[in-house]
Amino acid sequence: MAKSKRAGALGGRTWISIVLFGLIGQIAWVVENMYFSRFMQNEITREPYATTLMVAFSAIFATVSTLIGGAICDRTGKRKLYICWGYLIWGFTIMMFALVPMKPSAEKVLPMVILVVVMDCVMSVIGSISNDAAFNTWITDISNTANRARVDTVLAIMPLFALAVVFGGFDSLTNAAATTDDWKKFFIILGIIPTIGGILGLFLMKDKEGITANKENSFISDFTYSLQPKVIKQNKMLYVCLAGNMISAIAYQIYVNYLFNIVEGTMGITNYIIPVGIIMVVAAVLSVIISAAMDKYGKKHFYYPTIIAGIIGCIIIWASKFLIGGNEKTLIAVLIVGGILLIGVSLVMAGLFTASYRDYIPQGKEGLFQGCRMVMYVLVPMIVGPLVAQFIINHYNKGAAADDIVYPMELFLGAAVIMLFCFIPAYAVRKKQPQFHNELMKEIEE
Repeated sequence: MAKSKRAGALGGRTWISIVLFGLIGQIAWVVENMYFSRFMQNEITREPYATTLMVAFSAIFATVSTLIGGAICDRTGKRKLYICWGYLIWGFTIMMFALVPMKPSAEKVLPMVILVVVMDCVMSVIGSISNDAAFNTWITDISNTANRARVDTVLAIMPLFALAVVFGGFDSLTNAAATTDDWKKFFIILGIIPTIGGILGLFLMKDKEGITANKENSFISDFTYSLQPKVIKQNKMLYVCLAGNMISAIAYQIYVNYLFNIVEGTMGITNYIIPVGIIMVVAAVLSVIISAAMDKYGKKHFYYPTIIAGIIGCIIIWASKFLIGGNEKTLIAVLIVGGILLIGVSLVMAGLFTASYRDYIPQGKEGLFQGCRMVMYVLVPMIVGPLVAQFIINHYNKGAAADDIVYPMELFLGAAVIMLFCFIPAYAVRKKQPQFHNELMKEIEE
C-alpha cells in the first residue's frame, strides 16, 4: 500500500503548477467559451447563427492547432517552452477584443460578426497550442493511474474557480447594463492574467526529467497520427473513452453558450451571483470528494450514477420554466439543485473519461494523442452542440425579430436527450476498466 501512495504522490511544486496553469488557462477559456458568446449576443447580435459560427470556427482552429502543437511537443521533447510563452501571448489576444466596435448598425452587423469570429479563432490557436496541446501533454507526463482521477478532477473544477474569478469579480462589466468602456476594461483586465501567468511559469514550471525529442516519423505523420485508422484500431479503448467525453461535451455545448442570458433574461433572475456561487462551490466540493473515491475504489462504479445525475439535473432546470414569473425564491432553489447536479456531473465526467483516456495513451506518444482528444472533446461538440441549440432556439422563436429572441429552457431538455447516449461508451469502458486499472497499478508499484 505504501508503494501505491508513493506512486501517486506529486510534489508541492508540481501541484502548484497544475493548479496555477490549470486555473489561469481556464480563466482564459471562460472568457472565450462564455463571455465571447455573451459579448456577441449583447453587443453585436442576438441571432443564434453568430454564436454558432463563432463556436464552430473556434473549435476547428483549436483542433488543428492542438494537432500541430501536440506533434511539436513530442518532436522537440519540450512542454514548458510552449506553455509559458503561449500563455504570455494568449493574454494579448484577449486584450485585442477591447478594440472591437460595439452596437453596430444593421448593415455593419455581418462584418462585425466576421471580425469577432476571426479574432476568436486567433485567440483559440494560441490557447490551444499552449494549453490544450502543451499543458495537457505535461499533465500526462507527470501523472499516472494512481492519481489521474484526482488530477483530472482538480483540473475539471478549475473552470468553476475560473468562473468564480471572472463571474464574481468582473461580471458586472458584461451584463445587460454594461457600457462600451466596461467591456474594454473587462477584456484588458482578463487578458493581463494569462500574460502574467506565462511569465511566472518561466520560473516555476519544470518539464519531467527524461523526456526526449522524438523525430522518428515525419511531421505530417505525427500531425495525423492519432487520426490514422490503424492507430485507432490499435488503441480502440482510448477512443471509446473519448467518445464518452464527446457525448457529454455535446450536451454541455447545447446550453453553455447561452447560460448567462438564460438565467438573467429567460428566467428573470437579475440577482444571480449568490445562487451561481452556491452551485459552483457545492459542485466543486462534491466532485473532489467523488474523485478521491474514484481513485480509491476504481472508476467502474461511478459511470452510470454520474450519467443519471446529469440527466436529472437537465430535467430539473428545464422544469423550472413552469416557475418563471412566480415565486423567485422557489425558482432560485430549483435552479441551485439542478445546477449542482448539472455542473457537478460535467466535472465528474471529465474525471471519469479523461483519466481513463490518459491511462490508455502509449508511453512516448503523449503529445500525439492530444489531437484526437481535441477532435472528439472540442471540435465535434462545439459544432454539433451549438447547431442543436440553434435549431431549438429558431424553432422556439419562429417569426421573432432579432432583438426579441428568447433563449428557451428547452435547451436543457435537448441536453438531457443527448446525455442518454453516454451509456453506450460507459458500458464498454466500465467493462474493461477494473482489470486494466489493476494491471497499471502493478506496473507502477514494481
